[in-house]
Amino acid sequence: MDDLFSSFIPGESLLHRLDPRTKILGLMLASICILEASSFEGMSLITLVFIVLLMACKLPLMHFTQSVRPMILFFVILFLMQLFFTEGTPIFQFEWITASYEGLILGTILTLRFIFLLLFAALLTATTSPSKITAGIERLLRPLPLKYIGITSHDLAMMMSLSIYFVPMFYDNFRTLRDAQLSRGLDIKKEPIKAILSISVPLISISVRAVEEVALAMESRCYVGMGRTSMHVMELKSSDYLSLFLYGVLFVFCIVL
Repeated sequence: MDDLFSSFIPGESLLHRLDPRTKILGLMLASICILEASSFEGMSLITLVFIVLLMACKLPLMHFTQSVRPMILFFVILFLMQLFFTEGTPIFQFEWITASYEGLILGTILTLRFIFLLLFAALLTATTSPSKITAGIERLLRPLPLKYIGITSHDLAMMMSLSIYFVPMFYDNFRTLRDAQLSRGLDIKKEPIKAILSISVPLISISVRAVEEVALAMESRCYVGMGRTSMHVMELKSSDYLSLFLYGVLFVFCIVL
């Protein structure tokens, strides 16, 4: 949880200096390229792009592998499902389960897709502070006619900021309540129903109280969603336009491959 929401590392690299809108749009284009890649040639190109970005951000590779580590079990299950349940040329057979060559190829590519999606997302969160990500999304959504459905881009940005704040707090409260119940002798394995009730009820109560406090604080400060200024002054520079152009070239190459 801490890796997901506190992964920003301050720095002065090229990626750190880029406008957050550029990095968000780049992540969107890179995600499309990753999902469109269906061959090892396309995956090789994406790997090369990630290595270049990793060198540009000047951060250790270990920092990004931490974002993949919690999903290792999911990747293994995904790969095995494709390996054993895809029809094709058999590689080996274990009792009634047969591994196919087509399943090996499909499982490898599909697993690499999810890994690179996480790695490119980790590049964004590691080089951009949460407040800048929120401000960048707000600026990207500002031209949309959201007012016709009763919301504004400022409202969406505020909801994102509150989510970034509340999710780690919710997790910390859960760990505190769990440790408190364990110290009182609660056995989660033997009494799962009792454990769920003893943790979930106070957790919901604490969360609702925290939401009410934040709402009262916003109302007391006369919060208004329209016409608000931002602490981050955004301006696209030549490096941003060049980065968007290179992402566009990558997108075209991935479509061709």
